[in-house]
This record gives sequence, C-alpha cells and structure tokens, in this order.
Amino acid sequence: MKTVPNKLPNHVAPTGKKYVAKAVAAEQGQTVTAFCCMNATGHHVPPYFLFARKRMNLLLIKDGSTGCDMAVTDTGYMNTPTFIKYLEHFKKHTNPTEQNPVLLIPDNHVSHTNLQAVIFAKSNHIHLLSLPP
Repeated sequence: MKTVPNKLPNHVAPTGKKYVAKAVAAEQGQTVTAFCCMNATGHHVPPYFLFARKRMNLLLIKDGSTGCDMAVTDTGYMNTPTFIKYLEHFKKHTNPTEQNPVLLIPDNHVSHTNLQAVIFAKSNHIHLLSLPP
C-alpha cells in the first residue's frame, strides 16, 4: 500500500500560457505490511507491522493499538526471519499448549513454508495449514 501517490495530477491551463504551477509532494510512497490475525469468535492478535527501513524506530508504532509490534526489512516485504518474529508475537498472544494447540492458516508464501518456520511452529504447538495459490 502506498502512503503517497506517485502519479502527478492533470492540470488545465489556458492556451498560450507557458508556465503552469504545480504542487507536488516531494516524498515517495513507502510500503507498510500489516499482519492481522482473527479467529471465528472475533478474538484477535494485536497487529504486527513490517516497515521498509534499515533500523528499528519504535516511534512508528508509538500510538498504535495495545500489544502491536513491528519489524523492519530492506524491502518492506515478508522474509523467513520476520515470519519467525511474527510467530513469536503470535505465540505470545495466543499461548498455545500441547493440550490446547493453535491453528494458523497463512498463504503459500515462500517464507511461510520455510523449514525453520515450520520447526518453530511445531515445537510451539502452532499448526500451520498453508493454502495453495
């Protein structure tokens, strides 16, 4: 999702006028990924945000909802280490146990089917059910 549009708006000017003033935002859009998880009864895990940055800055989620967390990557897209961080966040808020395991249904992204993520989920009583594309 882009926070700022990159396309310039169309401007109308009288014929023969050589200078047309335009107001353009100097900043480019940033990719922000939000992970949201909810069950059938309406309970939810606080959101987890993924920003395209080099360094963490907790001010980005300062006024976020209670319990939300964040991670950063170079591209702003999911990779295996950030998915494992999300699984830790998910585990913290769902408290799965051997008697009460949790089912998580992610899409079939390569980071969700990675062996490290599957091992982490299995050892923490999180059952992953990946949907095919």
